[in-house]
Amino acid sequence: MLATREHQFVAMHSEHFGRVYKYIAYRVNDSPRAEELANDVFRIAWEKDFPEAPSPGWLIATARNVVGNEYRGRERKQRLTERLQAEARISAQSGGDDERAAVAEILLQLNDKDREVLMLSYWDDLTTAELAETLKCSVSAAGVRLHRARKAFARRLPAHLKTDRKG
Repeated sequence: MLATREHQFVAMHSEHFGRVYKYIAYRVNDSPRAEELANDVFRIAWEKDFPEAPSPGWLIATARNVVGNEYRGRERKQRLTERLQAEARISAQSGGDDERAAVAEILLQLNDKDREVLMLSYWDDLTTAELAETLKCSVSAAGVRLHRARKAFARRLPAHLKTDRKG
């Protein structure tokens, strides 16, 4: 049986989710992402452990902050994509470093999470512990994410750039 806090939270969620979702969906113009972000608002409300359900005003203010974070994330992703595309173009035009161009191209092909993990690890030179702190996960989870990102990268790596790691 659900405790009183859980009952209050479920009731608050049922009453206000539609309103929070609409607020976010209007601003992010992506239904699935709006649903994720609306759920983030309610996760934050749950973690705050208010003695009473938060007001609709608090929920919308939190949604505004979540949307702001989404916008900043989109801007970072756009700048990164532009930087990687420019680096790939420059390398291709100058007949320069084929490896750098290949790496930039592969990074563009990866999903956002894999790209972020690899860039934090290699470009920003974070240790696994620092990666875990940045990603807000355990050290072992960060290690697993890095391993999976490396495998995704390696699958796309052209054969002529792969090195024999044995002996």
